[in-house]
Amino acid sequence: MVHFAFFTEIFFGIGNFFRWTFGVLPHIGIVMGWVLSAIILGLLIWWCIQIVGFGKNDKRIVDYREPHNFID
Repeated sequence: MVHFAFFTEIFFGIGNFFRWTFGVLPHIGIVMGWVLSAIILGLLIWWCIQIVGFGKNDKRIVDYREPHNFID
């Protein structure tokens, strides 16, 4: 005979674990929000520095008296 009390204990144990987990998530969410914001801000600053550096490597000589070819 199968003892259903055993399955009840398993399901209640899983339910209690999820209740504890969901109780902790708001605290983790606050920290993760700050961490992700710092990472995004750092990557944005890094990318802006990279964009400024792209313009310094342009060594083309442009003669503005010549007709411009927009394909260049």
